[in-house]
Amino acid sequence: MVSRRTGVLAVTACAAIGLAAIGVGGAIAQQDDDSAAPAADPTDLVERLGELEELLPETILPTTVTIDPEETGGEFDGDATGLRATLDTVEGDLRQLFIDADDSDGDIADAVSVIARGWLDIWHGAERLAEADAHDLAFPLDTETDEGVATGADELRGNIEAGLELVLQGQARHLDGYTVLRDEAPAEPAVQASFDARAVAAEDFDTDLRPDLLALLSQRSTSVLIAIDRFDTDLPGVEPRATSTSYVCIDRDLLHEAGGVVTDENIAELVAGTPERADCPDLPEAD
Repeated sequence: MVSRRTGVLAVTACAAIGLAAIGVGGAIAQQDDDSAAPAADPTDLVERLGELEELLPETILPTTVTIDPEETGGEFDGDATGLRATLDTVEGDLRQLFIDADDSDGDIADAVSVIARGWLDIWHGAERLAEADAHDLAFPLDTETDEGVATGADELRGNIEAGLELVLQGQARHLDGYTVLRDEAPAEPAVQASFDARAVAAEDFDTDLRPDLLALLSQRSTSVLIAIDRFDTDLPGVEPRATSTSYVCIDRDLLHEAGGVVTDENIAELVAGTPERADCPDLPEAD
């Protein structure tokens, strides 16, 4: 499962994700030690993020995800090396922006902090994926001897899994942060339009790509099917109760927040709050 190679992921991403967490933790420690530094003004934080928007990559890999139901694994597209190189040029600014925003109060400052941290997650993820792309370039792909012994390039599956995990984490932060900036509209029109576009891109990733990436990583789906009635029929003796059932698709996180139970009181709110994701099937309408 790689951007240009197909395979099966088997190695845990915990180690690499831990390294990324240590990097951010070091920034937090630096912030805690600098007790004399005044809190940054939210307007200044928004302006600094707006300036970085001109330098940040327009798109974040993966741009597409392909899963073959007949195969184990899949493929995704995107330029990890280019993404990493672009983020290298602004990594220091992003890290300082995260530190300053995390030391400030208010919804705007929190949103900027989350966004900056999301970009740092993606930066770490792009590094892992770029390393996987560049590995064994001297070897051909998918080759073997007449006896069936592989001679082609090996895949750094652990790096691929770690990289995708970090991208998923970063995109989740972007969804939270850019949505707040879109709702609060704290920037000048041109910069605000950029924030709004980022929020839309984060929403598109969440609905279209996140479900397939989770399936690619053999993780739990973003949505769950919930049976809301069973063995219930309006035509006793005509329609069999054994085949009568109704389902709704609910966001897994919303369901968890609701205590894991769908009731007559919360079902409307849960359905309304669930986005139309790729892993939520189109259920047939009842006659």
